[in-house]
Amino acid sequence: MLTETMPSLENVSMISAASQNETLPSDAEITRRVMKIRSGWSVAERLRRRREADDRFADLLDALSSDHTAA
Repeated sequence: MLTETMPSLENVSMISAASQNETLPSDAEITRRVMKIRSGWSVAERLRRRREADDRFADLLDALSSDHTAA
């Protein structure tokens, strides 16, 4: 008995075509959505998120500088 392990070419091409036809939102649309979400945040939430982003950025810079010096 034979078992199909790979998708048929017809299915692969249909998947590729569907993903190529997607339209991504514009920068303006993304900005509008972000501003709408942010408008519902309290001042405390904005501060918490800003601190968290600053911490993640500092961690990223530390990781990049330690990788650079190790190489």
